[in-house]
Amino acid sequence: DFQKSERDFAFVIDKSYKAGEVEKLINEVDKDLIKKVLIFDVFEGGNMPEGKKSIAVNVTIQSMDKTLSEKDINDVSQKIINSVKDKTGAILRS
Repeated sequence: DFQKSERDFAFVIDKSYKAGEVEKLINEVDKDLIKKVLIFDVFEGGNMPEGKKSIAVNVTIQSMDKTLSEKDINDVSQKIINSVKDKTGAILRS
């Protein structure tokens, strides 16, 4: 097995979106490299803007062919962010 990497993302997204929809979007970004998508936190209220919630996701990225470079992992991470942003209007939580 080649080394796997995990990345966490937290998106501020419209309340109308379900966590499962975000999970599905991320899985579709790269079926070869994205091995697991796990929603580990959904947060509403507190300091969240009105009508928004935070969905935190852990993504396991792994190639079956090679050890991924930092650039490969960053490229997949950027694709994930862009895909969720473009399809839902979500922003990355800082």
